[in-house]
Amino acid sequence: MSSSISQAASSDAALTTTNEQSEFLQNILESSTEYSIIGKDLKGKIQLWNAGARRLYGYEPEDVIGKANSSMLHTPEDIAAGRPEQIMAAAMEKGKWEGTLTRVRNNGSRFTARVVITPRRDSTGKAIGYLLISKDISDEIRLTEELRATQFYARSLIEASLDPLVTISPEGKITDVNEGSIKVTGVPREKLIGTDFSDYFTEPEMAREGYQQVFSRGAVTDYPLTIRHKDGRLIDVLYNASVYKDAQGSVLGVFAAARDVTAQKQASQYARSLIEASLDPLVTISPEGKITDVNEGSIKVTGVARGKLIGTDFSDYFTEPARAREGYEQVFAEGFVTDYPLTIRGKDGSLTDVLYNASVYKDARGNVLGVFAAARDVTVQKQASQYARSLIEASLDPLVTISAEGKITDVNAASAEITGLAREKLIGTDFSDYFTEPEKAREGYKQVFDKGLVSNYPLTIRHRDSKLTDVLYNASVYKDTAGNVLGVFAAARDVTAQKKAEAEVAEQRTKELERLAELERFQRLTVGRELKMIELKKEIEEHKRAIGQLKNVEAR
Repeated sequence: MSSSISQAASSDAALTTTNEQSEFLQNILESSTEYSIIGKDLKGKIQLWNAGARRLYGYEPEDVIGKANSSMLHTPEDIAAGRPEQIMAAAMEKGKWEGTLTRVRNNGSRFTARVVITPRRDSTGKAIGYLLISKDISDEIRLTEELRATQFYARSLIEASLDPLVTISPEGKITDVNEGSIKVTGVPREKLIGTDFSDYFTEPEMAREGYQQVFSRGAVTDYPLTIRHKDGRLIDVLYNASVYKDAQGSVLGVFAAARDVTAQKQASQYARSLIEASLDPLVTISPEGKITDVNEGSIKVTGVARGKLIGTDFSDYFTEPARAREGYEQVFAEGFVTDYPLTIRGKDGSLTDVLYNASVYKDARGNVLGVFAAARDVTVQKQASQYARSLIEASLDPLVTISAEGKITDVNAASAEITGLAREKLIGTDFSDYFTEPEKAREGYKQVFDKGLVSNYPLTIRHRDSKLTDVLYNASVYKDTAGNVLGVFAAARDVTAQKKAEAEVAEQRTKELERLAELERFQRLTVGRELKMIELKKEIEEHKRAIGQLKNVEAR
């Protein structure tokens, strides 16, 4: 601007006073609306007032030309300090004055203007006044201040970041860094600037390829690199970078931010070690049902290498693919599944019964990334269960399991036979409903939960056709592996025949006792008679002796 103003002032000084030249000058002055051009005489009286002055100050030419000096354009403080006179004297002495002034408009508002003042001379070179060319630079100052404030704010944000931040030129040179970059490299800012960005990594070529990708694509996300500190320490980072441009859209360089993921990587490695240490098959599944990772346990149970498992359908490795698919879909829908039964088919045809426990896993923002599933091999357990079931079914005694609420949870064939009801109709019903004394039956299983067991607990089962069966129950609680009581296992021994035999024995014993009593009565009666005869005989003998004695006496 100053060169333009100077050229306008020089042109004015060079013009002659001919009418043609005057008209030419007048046309120039009036056509300039961006610049305020004011002509004054040596006393300060305004002689020239162009359209730019009218726009800038708000005065019409007739309000100022020949009627006033320029004092109304100055601030009171500048006038009090005698600054206008000082400026004019400097312009006259040096041939030009250029600087910024605070100016006042017709409405009293103030603005900052850049002003160029040159002497006006006649054809002989004699000074006849001044030419003042000015421009409102308030917006420029404001924009400069805003830019400075923005730059300061941006710099403050950059320095406040704990992440290493860096700008890189198209030649791969570091042009600026923050404190985070200084700390992670151990190198001062002034020594980093101007050096190759790639020099501070364990893999310089990969670092160079990274920023080149930014220039070619405009951005990179989570680009993994390892920074080497000057003391030899290594820091794993993920770079996110994009190009930055000037006002015309020309690319100036790359702005890159590194996130230290050393701890995260160590935690990931630790987690991986835990996963691989598991004997259970572990797998991660994408929302599309594809395997995204497996451990050694999954490799062993399928017989398929990790590289071949990843990317394939999870459901492909089970005897019931549709059921497997339904299982992981349940996890996405409900968040987890527990003890979901499936059978894995190994590539050699072997079958492995498993129970899957699975849940979704998420990123830091809570977005679901996939499913993590752990399979527990229950082949042996299932075989043992089938063996136990065979033993249970082989039992002639009625066997039953009862929940804490007194509901039947399982029965064997003998229980179905003794009640006359099918297994599926018994399961879920009240245990106590099948006895002649329901309350006594209810009290019995409650005793088992309270005491842990009962022995020879007498009950009478009522068959559906009303036939009664006397039984003695022996029962105990059964628990899970954690020791939690799950229910009662009860075995009933049919004692109907035994009770009948006992009744018959008791009846026979009663009869025998009655016969014995009768014999005892008869014996007592017979013995009594014999004793009476003996007494009579003794009396007769005694009478005989007495009579004999009397006869002897009489004979004398």
